Amino acid sequence: MTANQTKLSWRQRVKRGARDLCWLIVFVLISSTAVDWWRSRDIDTSQVPVTSMRLLDGRQQDLVAMSQQEPVLVYVWASWCGVCRFVTPSVDWLSGHAQVVSIALRSGSDKHVAGYLAHHGYDFPVVNDQSGALSNAFSVKVTPTVMVIEQGKITSITTGFTTPLGLWLRLL
Repeated sequence: MTANQTKLSWRQRVKRGARDLCWLIVFVLISSTAVDWWRSRDIDTSQVPVTSMRLLDGRQQDLVAMSQQEPVLVYVWASWCGVCRFVTPSVDWLSGHAQVVSIALRSGSDKHVAGYLAHHGYDFPVVNDQSGALSNAFSVKVTPTVMVIEQGKITSITTGFTTPLGLWLRLL
């Protein structure tokens, strides 16, 4: 085999690999969009089911009022959720640049949730949904779930893994 034949077959392999990677990305995007649609089909997006919530620090948050000037990212997560371990650092980062309210789903007492946040160095507002009633009101069935609320309406819903860029783009 000559050097030109080796280069040609190497180039063909790279080209084929790039093409396969592009098809994989398209497949993942279509699949994740379909899964998001399927999981969120029961959520009423015309209104926010619970407007006022008490944060761990005792402050009240009114999602509808907050969402009048700029969008609010609502992040439903759990301390026991494996995927949340990858998404939560992105939400923490985003909370320094945008309005974020998170809901800790069935993650224990206020003290336990506060300890979890302190241990990981997270500094975003958290509502402890110890019984799951709040998440149930939002029709959340999967953690993590990310919703964007604008003008008192849910405008975007995604579930599962998402990237910092994905979170940021949902707020635009």
